Amino acid sequence: MKYILYITLLITFFSFTSSPKAKEEDPILKILKLRKQANNSDLNISKRFEYAREAISLSKKYDKDSTVLASNRVLSWLFIVSGQYDSLYRVNKENLKISTRIKDSLKMAYANNNLGFYFAESNKNDSAYYYYYNARKLYELLKDIQNESNIILNMANIQESERDYIGAEINAIKGIEIAKTLPISDGNNLNLWAFNNLIGIVSSKVKRFDKSIEYHNKAVEYAEKLKAERYKYYKDFSEMNIAIAYRRKGDYDKTIQVLNNIKNLQSLKEEDPQTYVSIISNLAYAKFLKGNFVSEEIENTFKTAYKFSIDQDIKVEQSIIASFISELYLHQKQIDSAQKYANIAYNKANEVGENQTVLDALILKAKTETGEQSKAYLYEHIRLNDSLISKERTNRNKFARIEFETDEILQEKEQISKQRQWLIFISVGLLGVLFFLYIIKSQREKNKELQLQKQQQEANEEIYKLMLSQQEKIDEARSVEKNRISQEMHDGILGRLFGARLSLDSLNLVNTEDAISKRSKYISELKNIEDDIRKVSHELNSDFVNQSGYFNMVKNLVETQMTAYNIDYTFKADSNINWDMLDNKIKIHLYRILQETMQNIYKHAESTLVDIEFYLDKNKLNLKITDNGVGFDQTKTKNGIGLKNIKDRLKEINGFFNVTSQINKGTSVTITVPNI
Repeated sequence: MKYILYITLLITFFSFTSSPKAKEEDPILKILKLRKQANNSDLNISKRFEYAREAISLSKKYDKDSTVLASNRVLSWLFIVSGQYDSLYRVNKENLKISTRIKDSLKMAYANNNLGFYFAESNKNDSAYYYYYNARKLYELLKDIQNESNIILNMANIQESERDYIGAEINAIKGIEIAKTLPISDGNNLNLWAFNNLIGIVSSKVKRFDKSIEYHNKAVEYAEKLKAERYKYYKDFSEMNIAIAYRRKGDYDKTIQVLNNIKNLQSLKEEDPQTYVSIISNLAYAKFLKGNFVSEEIENTFKTAYKFSIDQDIKVEQSIIASFISELYLHQKQIDSAQKYANIAYNKANEVGENQTVLDALILKAKTETGEQSKAYLYEHIRLNDSLISKERTNRNKFARIEFETDEILQEKEQISKQRQWLIFISVGLLGVLFFLYIIKSQREKNKELQLQKQQQEANEEIYKLMLSQQEKIDEARSVEKNRISQEMHDGILGRLFGARLSLDSLNLVNTEDAISKRSKYISELKNIEDDIRKVSHELNSDFVNQSGYFNMVKNLVETQMTAYNIDYTFKADSNINWDMLDNKIKIHLYRILQETMQNIYKHAESTLVDIEFYLDKNKLNLKITDNGVGFDQTKTKNGIGLKNIKDRLKEINGFFNVTSQINKGTSVTITVPNI
């Protein structure tokens, strides 16, 4: 029933691999992309393995257990789909260790399920049963009845293969009860078919043929409900099992009738060769048992079926058909041929571990021999049969012991866990009290610190206000003084120089060459002095010095802080804003609000670009600060000290503000001051 194991693993895997979109580019988003590539069935399997291993490597660097678990599961699935079952153990053992450490019951169940599958494929059924049982208990705890049903089916199949027929039947009945509570689907109908088919097979082996036929008929009903094309032969398989039960019961007419009614026989030859050859050989055998001991048609059918099983390398059917042929030749008194095929049946059955066929072959070998050799085969038959019965009892006890010991271990763990929980509760309680006292003390100290900071801030603002007032007085005094000097020079010095020049002009009436030359020289020099003084006067009267006013202070603040924070920025200001008309109190608060906002962006926003803009809107001054950071959920985030300070400042100048933010799309703060 390996195909059932594979299908249940497929269902389990896809119930886990869907994961939400990661919001981080590095490293989670990259890991998710690698997992997606690893799950892409259109890619080459070696490339998929490469992506899966890279995802695991990055996950371990990221050092988060849940991420490592998810990446390991992708690699585990690739091992399953590629048939590399030997590699399943290590990765799932690691996942079991991690999931146990972080107490993730669902991931523990997945890991136990995969380890059970690994040991089942390795024919280590007791280990497989142990891990499947652990997985079942976890799914039962999680109330995941779909996966619990899948695991019970795997456990029942192991018990059937180990001849624990009672245990297999009990688990199968339990599986049916669970599966019937699940919604109708192909997967669930397939499980119900498998459970009923298993009970039918077990019942036939313990010679409860009517019960076997009953459950195989139920299996047929569920097979008819399967809609997928790949399930269309399940009904034929169940009908063949019904026919075999009738044959073992001795009702050969019913056997022949059921086998003749199978409709997909020719399709089975291509799609399911083992079922096909089993049907035609069992049909011939039923006709033989009905009394056709010397029919040439039956002999030809047997040989055709035997050759087909060799061509298709179906060793199980080779052993069974060889025993049919041996029995036919025995009835025809062809002892040598009967002996030959009995030996083939015996050897092939031993090769594949088909114990019932080995027992049948020993009876045939005993019938083809005489004397001591015949007795030896009969003794061997008795010994093997007793051994199988003993093994059946041992296995039944073994599986019961596995369940008992596992439950006992779980109870011990639960008891230890409860004790640890009480210890943790007490410790947490004590820590909570200590933490509460610490919080009270810290809060008091923090309140004192905040009070001091507020007082310091108020003092700084007062100093700044005084500085601005003083600067205005200095500027005013400088302007008055410059005007006074300008007026003094213009009205005093220039007047006197002008008078001197006129006097010299009058002296120019003396017409001696020497006097004219000297007076002309003095007059020219006086003109130059007059021009220089006039020039100085004009320059003093004009304020050509670019004073460092409020706007330059703000601009310098933005440049200094953004450079220190290593954040790109843009800074704009409406040219129509009259900064000189702005009240000093408004200037101070806007300056501090801008400073506080830029600090918040640096501490919390993880921004790479900030846009800052002053603009006028309907006689109102607006300051807009926008960043491209991580943003926040406005419905969940509480107002911190920074926002409280901004509100308090705006309240003092009759201003208000608006904050808009989206996660991963940044934040925008708009400050508005009215009546400008």
